[in-house]
Amino acid sequence: MERRNFFKVAVTASALLHTNTLLAKHKIPTKRQVKTTVAICGGGFGGLSTAKFLKELNPNLDVTIIEKNDSFFSCPFSNAWLGGLKNISLEELNFDYNSAINKYNYNFINDLILNIHTKSKTIYTQDLEIKYDYMIMAVGIEYNYKKLFKRDYQKAKEALRKAPPGLKPSNEHYALKRMIKNFKGGNFVLTVPHQTIKCPLVPYERACMIATYFMQNNIDGKVIIIDPRQRPAAKPKKFLQVFNTIYKDIIEYRNITRFKDVDFDNKIIYTEKFDKKELDYVSEQISFEEASIIPPNIANKLIKKAKLKTYVGGWAKLKEPTMRSISDDDVYIIGDAQGQYPYPKSAQMANSCAYIVAQDLTARFNNTTFDHKKNMPSNICYSMVSKNKAASVSHFYKYDKIINIESQTSKIDKQTAILAKNWYKGLTDDIFGL
Repeated sequence: MERRNFFKVAVTASALLHTNTLLAKHKIPTKRQVKTTVAICGGGFGGLSTAKFLKELNPNLDVTIIEKNDSFFSCPFSNAWLGGLKNISLEELNFDYNSAINKYNYNFINDLILNIHTKSKTIYTQDLEIKYDYMIMAVGIEYNYKKLFKRDYQKAKEALRKAPPGLKPSNEHYALKRMIKNFKGGNFVLTVPHQTIKCPLVPYERACMIATYFMQNNIDGKVIIIDPRQRPAAKPKKFLQVFNTIYKDIIEYRNITRFKDVDFDNKIIYTEKFDKKELDYVSEQISFEEASIIPPNIANKLIKKAKLKTYVGGWAKLKEPTMRSISDDDVYIIGDAQGQYPYPKSAQMANSCAYIVAQDLTARFNNTTFDHKKNMPSNICYSMVSKNKAASVSHFYKYDKIINIESQTSKIDKQTAILAKNWYKGLTDDIFGL
């Protein structure tokens, strides 16, 4: 009895003092351990699509999605909702995961991933240690506010709160919706970084949708786009066309203009615009009532936590021509976090790459060879540009030592708007098993 009591005290004391004498011999597990064949980090378009395709190709495969959110908010078509377009309700952007889980019969863990050890093939969440054979990272992006404000962390927090970028679901979108609905007049400023961002058409489409809301509600407002480029990063001819026609009195596109700083107290954005006469940049100040400041994007921090190689710009490196990390052959990276290929960071591209990953893994399970060069993704991106018109751009890829791209842009018309809505419904119905 005395011996048992002494042992209890010794273990307790060891824990309190953080020593590892008795605890090293009598390890007390702090988290429940689970095992899965394929672990998918992230329940966005890429993660859900991969799980669906894997289960369709391998019905008995043990697949587990790990996702911190308990519901899904869709960024595609969120701009149309922000603009108050008819038949685009909040309900059409929000989904529960249950229908997909029931339809495709994969595992779903609703938990926050804290760390990943690829050598031991372990994912650590708040409650679990998840062992895997293969891991797919569909973890999305982070905002790199350091590029805008250096080490002014308070300014970064203030910008996120007062001028949300609206590239990550869903609180930022709710804030933007409130800002648009409560807008009384003045300048609504959207800033675009020079670096790559998730879905590069977003700020230009959003400008059109905010302008549409102003027109429909007789708001005396102007949408100002600050862009360091010569022309929009996506669908440039189409967007410039609508800026200069439908919204010529509402949207002001300031190209070759750099965002420098923001003063939220006095509601001033500081920029530098290239002066063709001076052949140099000159400082400007723009007053605003509301703003959406988009910082440069980088891959989600879990990529670096897993010690997977990235480029200087912060995007994940892949082993060409595959979707596998260059650091680990059993780790795949799809969606917005990858930077190896000239693929748009879009929902459709994530879905297309997910099918390639599912085919690649299936070939590995069956000890067969998968030809990546003959199985390239494709992409289509739709943009609503008015209350009933849209434009699209399609991308097709071929691999011949390097990736060659062909693109095709649609007309701006009502038919493309109908196709956009059908595409969105088809994709979401498919991955959610509706």
